[in-house]
Amino acid sequence: MSNPRRPRRRQQRAIDTRQRILDTAGALFVADSYEGTSISDLITAARTSKGAFYRHFPGGKLEVATAIMENTLTMDGLVEQRIMLQEVVDIGMILAHRISHESALQAALMLSFHSSAPETYGTPWPDWIVFNAGQLTEARRRGELKPFVDPEQQAHQIAGGWAGVVLISNTLDRHLGNVEERVSRMYRNLVTAIAVPEVLPELDLSVNRGRYLYTAFLEGTPAPDRSHGETAEEPPE
Repeated sequence: MSNPRRPRRRQQRAIDTRQRILDTAGALFVADSYEGTSISDLITAARTSKGAFYRHFPGGKLEVATAIMENTLTMDGLVEQRIMLQEVVDIGMILAHRISHESALQAALMLSFHSSAPETYGTPWPDWIVFNAGQLTEARRRGELKPFVDPEQQAHQIAGGWAGVVLISNTLDRHLGNVEERVSRMYRNLVTAIAVPEVLPELDLSVNRGRYLYTAFLEGTPAPDRSHGETAEEPPE
């Protein structure tokens, strides 16, 4: 009698192997650059075989880079908020938290600024700009923005500001341990400039906002209720 669990186990092993290759590639691309990482380096570090590697990525290293880029801009952890500007802040804070912990996301940021990225493995920036522009357009419809704010132009500035903060932090500090604090400050300055005054006290701009939301997503639990601004008490560790 065949074991019905065996195909599921094989499928899970295949999923795990693919993810391990992506995670390993992210770490190698960050440490040694995309150009400085060979297929053999990747196979060895990922503890897999050449056959298994090419089953998952028949296009080789370029397909690995493409997969990393396609998995970069996710809405994981983002939940609907009463104030749309809170969602604008939340997605940036979630990504700031993730990039300080996930080598694949760090690699995606590095790859996204390569001059050939749009023509080769892609870049997430156009999608993020479009997404933020949609959020800001809705925020304007709800009366959350000052009259001068242009959603599309502001979306470009958010993407550029977020990326600049992360890149400069990584360059000057040689790590991303401070990036959540700096991105939080960036959003604080942003909303002070573009939001109508009555919205500001309602926004949660705390440094750990992204961590709370993403942890709740991973654990499958409701996100903490932090809807009354940044004065909310930090939960105990």
